[in-house]
Amino acid sequence: MDAHEIRDRINLSRCYIAALSDLVWSAAEVRDATTLRYYADKRQQAAQDLKARTICGQRDGLLTDEDAESALSPMSGLEDALVFTD
Repeated sequence: MDAHEIRDRINLSRCYIAALSDLVWSAAEVRDATTLRYYADKRQQAAQDLKARTICGQRDGLLTDEDAESALSPMSGLEDALVFTD
């Protein structure tokens, strides 16, 4: 895996997490606890995977410290999910 590929995967993971967050909020709005729990669990797993991928990329020299910080930065939705645009 090269730096470009890991950046693409991080962007996709962040978009997935943002989409899952929207689903969690939607389930909360209609008070559907089962759906909320399902998507919250998916979001938590995706966040853990993103963190692991970022740590491995940084360790392997594919991401700088700044890249890793950006990859793990908070996001409010899909509009700010993409951190690598090159």
